[in-house]
Amino acid sequence: MVISLSGYLLVLKWRGDHARFITHTDLDDIVPFQPEWVWVYLIPYLVGPAVMGFLRGSTFNWYISRGIAVVIVTLIIFILVPTQTEKRPPHNLGMSLTGRLYQNMIAIDEPPANAAPSLHVSLTFLLGLALLMDFPRWWWLTVIGVGSVWLATLFTRQHHLVDVGTGILLASLVVCAWPRRCKTPS
Repeated sequence: MVISLSGYLLVLKWRGDHARFITHTDLDDIVPFQPEWVWVYLIPYLVGPAVMGFLRGSTFNWYISRGIAVVIVTLIIFILVPTQTEKRPPHNLGMSLTGRLYQNMIAIDEPPANAAPSLHVSLTFLLGLALLMDFPRWWWLTVIGVGSVWLATLFTRQHHLVDVGTGILLASLVVCAWPRRCKTPS
């Protein structure tokens, strides 16, 4: 996760000002700006590693290998076709703890580039699939958790609908192209 974040930030600082596409569409204007969702947006950095610790070894390996593939493909896309979100509107959180957290997130993530596909969405999608493999009875909690993170990417204006859709699409393509188990030669 640290290497993924480091690669993301390196490409952001290198290519972020060269964005070719703004991913905002008119549909994004329907989504309300709610910067207090920053807590939900950032929770995967805290909860994700702990949750991965509950996965079976084979499922953990499945998640890590596909996650690395998604990160590599996404960073290549960011380098070749830099995208950007629209500038975020000013927030009214003041100097509260939430306000400072949101400001720090924005400061780290400037310029608002590396938008599509969303790594946040792709990696939470993969983690959700891994959890469903090992804990199918907890499907409802997995759907709520993953869906909440995706909503947070929109509410905080870290991403737009195009970014979320392409994040899901990329992770789905990696999963479909890479079978669950490799056959051993006989």
